[in-house]
Amino acid sequence: MVNVADKLKDAKKRINSLDFDAHWYRRAFHSFGASFLIYYLLPDFDWINLLKLWIPPLIVLFVIFLEVFRLSGKISSNYFFGLRMYEKKRVGSYVFFAVAILILLRFFPQQIAIPCILCATLGDPIIGEIRRRYSMNYVYIIGFFICMYFFIITWFKADVFLIILVSVVGGLGALIGEIKKFWWLDDDFMIQMLPALLLLIIWVSIPYLGLSYPGDIIYPSGLTW
Repeated sequence: MVNVADKLKDAKKRINSLDFDAHWYRRAFHSFGASFLIYYLLPDFDWINLLKLWIPPLIVLFVIFLEVFRLSGKISSNYFFGLRMYEKKRVGSYVFFAVAILILLRFFPQQIAIPCILCATLGDPIIGEIRRRYSMNYVYIIGFFICMYFFIITWFKADVFLIILVSVVGGLGALIGEIKKFWWLDDDFMIQMLPALLLLIIWVSIPYLGLSYPGDIIYPSGLTW
């Protein structure tokens, strides 16, 4: 006959296994978000531009509708694998994630949108793994340089002064957006939008600084179908 201690041990093992699976599911979900940058590779045809105009907001609206149904109890949260405990009663991080990406793709130049999306899709998981294993001091230092790197490779065509300015401001903005926690506003939104807004100030100031705008780094494929 199995005693109570063995049952508790087995239950704990199952819970830990589920938490492990959910953890890596969230990491994979974040990384998959980088694939949305294909938005910039789509050929510049009228009908494709129409799809680019309508499909992203329709996808986000669909996600928002699902979230409304979940929070209202019409759809069980059990169907949403990977939810954290605090997300059971508030808007899920994936909604903030999707809304931020939509805003960046539609309303910001790609020189700002691309590094901010990469900070969320690639930087956030890496920072999360560092946080699980090391002290916060390592999170601050390594996280800053990781985010800074995404801005450097996006602005490599710019003047040296702009590269330094953008990478430092963008890296700090992304790091603060990731570390600063709000119950009502998820870090998946902040890590993208905070550096984007800071860089937008720099972007509109470039002509007044006597500098030139960097060129695009992703171009449409130019395929003829």
